Amino acid sequence: MKEDKENNRSDALKSKFEELFKDNYSRLYYYALHFIQDSEVCKDLVSDTFHFIWENIDSLRMETAKVYIFTHLQRLCLDYLRHSGMMVAKTDSYLAMLKEWNGNDWRESEARIQKIMCLINDMPPLTRTVMEQCYIHKKKYIEVAGITGLSESGVRKHVMKGLNIIREYFSVKYKKRY
Repeated sequence: MKEDKENNRSDALKSKFEELFKDNYSRLYYYALHFIQDSEVCKDLVSDTFHFIWENIDSLRMETAKVYIFTHLQRLCLDYLRHSGMMVAKTDSYLAMLKEWNGNDWRESEARIQKIMCLINDMPPLTRTVMEQCYIHKKKYIEVAGITGLSESGVRKHVMKGLNIIREYFSVKYKKRY
């Protein structure tokens, strides 16, 4: 009985890790390339990041996992640059500024994502369902049409309605081009 619980927990952790890996590997790789121009080194650092995550998967909170992974990779990249002797006199200040900017950018990004999720939750039920299916579950319009009973064009209209609500909140004005 206890062994079954451990196996189920182990399977759940493995599944959580696989999802993180699949969803973030390429983004992390390109993020590392912003710091280091050597693709092999970037692959190694991303692998080291996922190795670290796997070793600490028990204590990882999914709601902050992405930020944590990117922050860990950023630290590895900065450490690599320091140890490789590639830094010049002004690079320290540049990296400090970049680190601060990235930290603020992530906090701001997370706050925006949370607000967007609140806006989606407050949308009319059908629009909310369409937005969740398209943007959270990454389904195609045709798939969402099958789920909701709408036409593909109806799904598109609900997406536009949802995006307009979000744009209006963030005061983003887009001009229509004719």
